[in-house]
Amino acid sequence: MPRFLKHFLLIAAVLGLAPWAAAAERWETLQAIHWVENPTNQTRAGSFGELGPYQFRRDTWRMHTRLPFSRAIDHAQADVVAVKHYEWIKRGLAEAGIDPSPFNIALAWNCGLGAVVAGRVPGATYRYAEQVTNLVATLRERPRPPVAAPPAARAAVSFSMHPPLVPRFEIVTGGPRLVTGTGPPRYQLDD
Repeated sequence: MPRFLKHFLLIAAVLGLAPWAAAAERWETLQAIHWVENPTNQTRAGSFGELGPYQFRRDTWRMHTRLPFSRAIDHAQADVVAVKHYEWIKRGLAEAGIDPSPFNIALAWNCGLGAVVAGRVPGATYRYAEQVTNLVATLRERPRPPVAAPPAARAAVSFSMHPPLVPRFEIVTGGPRLVTGTGPPRYQLDD
């Protein structure tokens, strides 16, 4: 096997693992941004005209899609645009030699990539980024659902990218109970 091919396969193998970690970090960061920006999923426009779970402004929305700005309140569409915006911020930070950490991505999400690169970040934006980073840490600590569930469990369980932030009721063997927290619902199955 030619040497360049061995190097290519080695690099591809190493990079093949990176997308999983990057996707998890992206999801955690975007979920935290959603919780800080619009924890109650308001559909009304904000004081600066921002809309949706990630509180997009019209110009930011238009950077990444041709859909009408009113679609920013649709979670599925907002998620697609959020991923594109996240990746755009991440590339911009990396090109400027700034670590694309959840903290720095949250800074740029809140006050703009240009302000972060130029070092002109307001104090309120630092507090915002700290909130996002704390939520990311919380999301990383929570237990993950099992990779494979028994066939009966797969039919009964559905997960949402947007777990509720308010107390909720869950049906557990023995009746309903009040559960508080930010994680997805837990399920107990009868055997």
